[in-house]
Amino acid sequence: MNAQQAIHEYHRIRIHRAMDAFRRRGFEATYFGNSAEAVEHFFSEVTSHNIIGYGGSDTVSQLGIRRRLAEGDFHFLDRSKFDHSYDGQLDIRRETLSADVFVTSSNAVSIDGALINIDGDGNRIAGLSLGPKRVYLFLGRNKLTENVDRAMIRARNVASPMLAIQLGLDTPCAKTGQCHDCAVPDRICNNFSIIERCNPPGRIRLLFINEDLGL
Repeated sequence: MNAQQAIHEYHRIRIHRAMDAFRRRGFEATYFGNSAEAVEHFFSEVTSHNIIGYGGSDTVSQLGIRRRLAEGDFHFLDRSKFDHSYDGQLDIRRETLSADVFVTSSNAVSIDGALINIDGDGNRIAGLSLGPKRVYLFLGRNKLTENVDRAMIRARNVASPMLAIQLGLDTPCAKTGQCHDCAVPDRICNNFSIIERCNPPGRIRLLFINEDLGL
């Protein structure tokens, strides 16, 4: 076994530990050796009759899913087509909460079975918690942490600063690479969510991918 194979096997073991924990908590969890398999699995489960909402995700965009939904024969509620103001996106965000399918990712995932997310205005957290009939999360292996405390650290000190840098926001974390208890207008760490059980069971479907994906 070469080094790359060993790395892949190491992450496979960690992912399966997480999957076992999530399944005990009512989530559906599926393992994919690569992103192409995960994407095709998703598209085998959705149809043009489904209303599909999008929570905003670098992982989903990186995998080409948002583009494929936008260009295909789907009823896709694409918030990216609207301006970035809160008022400009409010209607599409509300409509997303009643979608048949909601697709996004997570800022961090604990191996002991919890999803940790931080939002600016809470639309992604809202869709994860209640509303859409089915939720699909595309999860790269880089999102995995050992427990909830480490997952929160990742969400606050890795995912959020990188997003602030990507968006060109004027926040302390974009300058230092770590979270501050700031009160600046550009702050995006406004809503925090820890989901430790899926209710009803099977509503949230976790697609674990043995690749580094997203922020």
